[in-house]
Amino acid sequence: MTTNEKEQRQLAKLQAESARRKPIHYIGLAMIVLTIIYIVDEITSNMNSAMQPYVLFDLFNITSRNVNSQEYTNAFNVVAPIQVFSNFLLIITPFYKALSDKYGRKLFLMLNTIGMGLGMCIVMTAQNVVWYILGMLFMMFFTPNDMQVLYIMETAPKEKRATYSFVAKGIALVSVSLIGVFSRMFLKETVPSSWRMVYLIPVISALVIGGLSYFFMRETPVFLEQRIGYLSLSSKEREQKKKEDKAAGTSEDGGVFKAIKFIFTNRQLRWILIAGFIFFATTFYTSYYATVLEGAMSTEMVATALVIYPFFNGLITILSGFFSDKLGRKKVCLILGSLAIFGLLAFVLSCRLGLGPIAAGIAYGCSIGGLWSMSDTLILTMPAESSPSGMRSSVMGTISVLIGGGMFLGQALFIICQNFMPMDILFMIICLPFMALSLIILLLKVKETKDADLDNITADTYR
Repeated sequence: MTTNEKEQRQLAKLQAESARRKPIHYIGLAMIVLTIIYIVDEITSNMNSAMQPYVLFDLFNITSRNVNSQEYTNAFNVVAPIQVFSNFLLIITPFYKALSDKYGRKLFLMLNTIGMGLGMCIVMTAQNVVWYILGMLFMMFFTPNDMQVLYIMETAPKEKRATYSFVAKGIALVSVSLIGVFSRMFLKETVPSSWRMVYLIPVISALVIGGLSYFFMRETPVFLEQRIGYLSLSSKEREQKKKEDKAAGTSEDGGVFKAIKFIFTNRQLRWILIAGFIFFATTFYTSYYATVLEGAMSTEMVATALVIYPFFNGLITILSGFFSDKLGRKKVCLILGSLAIFGLLAFVLSCRLGLGPIAAGIAYGCSIGGLWSMSDTLILTMPAESSPSGMRSSVMGTISVLIGGGMFLGQALFIICQNFMPMDILFMIICLPFMALSLIILLLKVKETKDADLDNITADTYR
């Protein structure tokens, strides 16, 4: 089949999809499915960091179960560097995500969700470090794509985009407390391998909802309009459009390399990238908080903190969505970034002063609520509202990887320094200054995007 025949076949399929009437309550059904997928995404993102001490105790046969022991430090020094260098594999994720600009959002929504389930399944069945790392790689590949976020952005009413997105995420973040519930149900100090059962229900849920999503969801209207418009052009019209796109620095075809060029030549996206890169260098503490908790309190108390913190994380996230649509992206980022700073400081002090799991859980929940809500705004919302529709997915996927380089920098610095000073002290020394610098750049260099018309953004919109 020739390229032209394939395109005509896709055009006919998309036109039929566009002509289909949606059920009256489709947006409500779509938000339910997308919220459940968001729950799977957040549990997948948080599971490994929450279970890390118990996985290392089991796989490295650390009978003392002491995170301050030399045995644990040695195990950590084996796993953590592999985790850091595995981030290089994320370079291929924008190539994968860019395919949704060509083949549609629905297919990749399903693939992402099932992929997360498979990753957790591999970790759950791991009998050695190599198998465990392989499972983490699966999870790391699929969780950053956030196709459910793009779905919400392209389906929700313009004036409610951030509200819908943050409410869905807030519900998902509260659901992360299920990790603490499952820990209380299955995790036993006397049974080293009991951590595996904590993964069981999330694995089944991811595989089932991933498969069902393909039948319940429709393609997003923004994608249908953009792709049908492009496929309907004649060869001559496409050639003319390519010339216009080249002059404008964008393209309806999308693609990683075009997205990279667009990001670095577009002033708005370039400063979003710089602010996000610096801010993301602080996110490493979300991977090692359980070790700090385990060193400050009992396993049962840690499980209590794991139940409590998601509620405050979710509350901050939901509120940030409402305020983002009211106050604007920049102002809410300044509030969220400040909350991340003071929440992290309170978390470290709660563990140091022995204030218990409730205080530690509240402080940590508020901190990461601010951290991830600001990160989502910088990596997802503002790039989406600064990019032409034909490049939106490509730009979002590419900028997330480029900003992810900041995570690599922060993790590498942390892993080296943790051999010489306590983890919680490093949280403050590295994270607090980087967070503050990112907020300054955002305030001075990035333009507001909350009223952006996604259908009419061009390369010159934010010049």
